[in-house]
Amino acid sequence: MSFTDLGIPSSTATVSVTAFNIVDARTVSVLANTLMKPVGAGHELFRFPIFTFLITHAALGRRVLFDLGVRKDLENTALAVAADVRAGLIVMPVERDFVEQLGDYGVDAGSISAAIWSHAHFDHIGDVSKFPASTDLVFGVGTPCETRPSHPHAMLMESDLAGRNLVPIAFDESSLQIGGFKAHDYFGDGSLYLLDVPGHLSGHMCALTRVTPTSFLFLGGDAAHHVGMLRPTAALHRAFPAPPALLTSTKRSVAPTAIAPASNDTTDAKPFDLAARTTPLLDVAEGGYYQDAPTSRASIALLGAFDANPDVLVVLAHDESLLEIVGPAFPAKLDGWKETGWKERAVWAFLEEGNAAFRFGDEGGGGGIGWTPA
Repeated sequence: MSFTDLGIPSSTATVSVTAFNIVDARTVSVLANTLMKPVGAGHELFRFPIFTFLITHAALGRRVLFDLGVRKDLENTALAVAADVRAGLIVMPVERDFVEQLGDYGVDAGSISAAIWSHAHFDHIGDVSKFPASTDLVFGVGTPCETRPSHPHAMLMESDLAGRNLVPIAFDESSLQIGGFKAHDYFGDGSLYLLDVPGHLSGHMCALTRVTPTSFLFLGGDAAHHVGMLRPTAALHRAFPAPPALLTSTKRSVAPTAIAPASNDTTDAKPFDLAARTTPLLDVAEGGYYQDAPTSRASIALLGAFDANPDVLVVLAHDESLLEIVGPAFPAKLDGWKETGWKERAVWAFLEEGNAAFRFGDEGGGGGIGWTPA
């Protein structure tokens, strides 16, 4: 299996990708049942990182950003979000925002040619007004672009869109498809593709970056919030068999009440049988932050083929399991993920007790809320 099985065109053009983490995951919390189901006892809160990405095309001399994270002044976001912050339903303190972290890394905001939003939720749009007018704003067609105060309940502020070039990506204008997703070749050389990944919010996009001619990062935005919404699949088991020790430990550590029902009868037997489980452990929650749950499930199913491909590392915006693999220090350059064996470490890490992403035990057992980094 290789990247060509996904329909990714061949190219020698590459970009370099550096990941930033805008928050300390231990200080963040939202209600888990607004994102995923089931929610096991003791895991009612979801704590997560907020990854953002600097994408550098050295040959073209261009830098673009994929997602901007959350701004410091959450009172200047959508009214519903600000109300939830005041009520303590959203806790998301920011010590240094993306622009400040870029400066710490030696990257001036004026050198950024474009900021690309995966979608228009408050923890992804940042504060675009901190970038000069020379920075384009790129987003998917269908993104809700109403602004406050003209539209009191809008997600965006006027300052998010004012005074800069707006670049909506219209996927219907391209015949290119990659892995079942409509695709747009951003630089025109195969180094960065924007993918139409619908379901979470209108206009939601992901990014597929080529970091070597034959290896890629799938920057997943909010296609899923937890990798348990994506894993396992039959294809993942074939490509990356779970370690024998994990097959044994999960029989004890995974509680049936903390996982979604399986799609067949054979995997509902107790104790939990990871080797037999071929559907994700978590499901998309209806009535929360996912605008269209059925479409989100369809997108996640397509994403599973990327996740099982040895040439692609999937990086979701809020994947706690990667904190101990890519981190703990950020910013972190991701280009060498294949040589360092990150994927082999990452695909099953969410089921390891003590990993930040483990939320499948009884009464909060394992990682998750109680996680403390090494």
